[in-house]
Amino acid sequence: MSVTLVHTGVSHTRIEYCIWEALNQAWPHSSTIARFGSGFSPERPIDVAQSDLIISTSLEAAANVQCSEHQLHMCYLEPRSSNQNPINQNLVNSLTNVEFVVPTKTLQNLNRDRFTSFVRPPVDTDFFCSGFEKRSPFYLLVVDGQWSKEDQLAVDACKDLNRSLSIVGIAEDQLPAKLHFEPLVEIIGPIDDQLLRAQYRLCSAVICPRDVDFDLSAIEAQSCGTPVVIYADCEAAASVTCFEQHGLGSGIYFEDKNVESLATAIRELETRPQRCQAVIGWCCAAQYSYQQFQISFNKAITKEIAYRTKTSKQQIQMPDQGPAEQREAA
Repeated sequence: MSVTLVHTGVSHTRIEYCIWEALNQAWPHSSTIARFGSGFSPERPIDVAQSDLIISTSLEAAANVQCSEHQLHMCYLEPRSSNQNPINQNLVNSLTNVEFVVPTKTLQNLNRDRFTSFVRPPVDTDFFCSGFEKRSPFYLLVVDGQWSKEDQLAVDACKDLNRSLSIVGIAEDQLPAKLHFEPLVEIIGPIDDQLLRAQYRLCSAVICPRDVDFDLSAIEAQSCGTPVVIYADCEAAASVTCFEQHGLGSGIYFEDKNVESLATAIRELETRPQRCQAVIGWCCAAQYSYQQFQISFNKAITKEIAYRTKTSKQQIQMPDQGPAEQREAA
């Protein structure tokens, strides 16, 4: 089978790189178009005439592919950790020849007529692993996108508890001016993956205060054996096992979006640190490994092929079923 990977190169993120890397490991002999800034352009036609399977990693890449009836084009939508960039629904609806695979259940439920398969996003769990450093008494906040009121909660909770907080992922000039005068706050700024891994290994816990569908820092932290304090009422919290609910776990939830609730969760983690087990964090993160992503993505492809084979023979629609249910039945 001939496979082509189509990537938007000019605007890649770390998670999009992980997606590309995981797909490239599954099909090491596939041809790759527009790999990380090698000339991707909406005006540049993409030749996929010789491919049986086309896999794109963004809406922009998918929109630039013209395929024939015998070809299968599957687009994996990159998860938006910050939820700040809503999906372009008009573009989704216009790509009628594309089968979408989505990274979160929330996104799948938004439009089951078009988003027919769910596959957890890949994280480089081989790279983000535990080390031998002794943990230091500070908390870590990884900011994806613009500063938010939820991020401020982490600052205020640590201030209330008289705890140190390090902030990474965002430049100093994008932060509120008052943060520069907080004695307990260290602003590290954007850093590469090696330095980020070192921060995960050193901190007492990672605070994930945002209401998001996917939080990359929560997965990477657990892969490093680091506890996670995360907002309970969001899909991303499902990636963390709460020790208050299960006796042992990889982190703890805070129930309400206020300083008191977050501070209480941090205090509970400090009181019973033995209930937060690194091995449970590793198991949670393993669900997002490259290997698991490859297995799940291959199942999505198999499901789509089975569905197409069955419907081509029957040439009828199954009653009272949407596309997602039809593919499961096939």
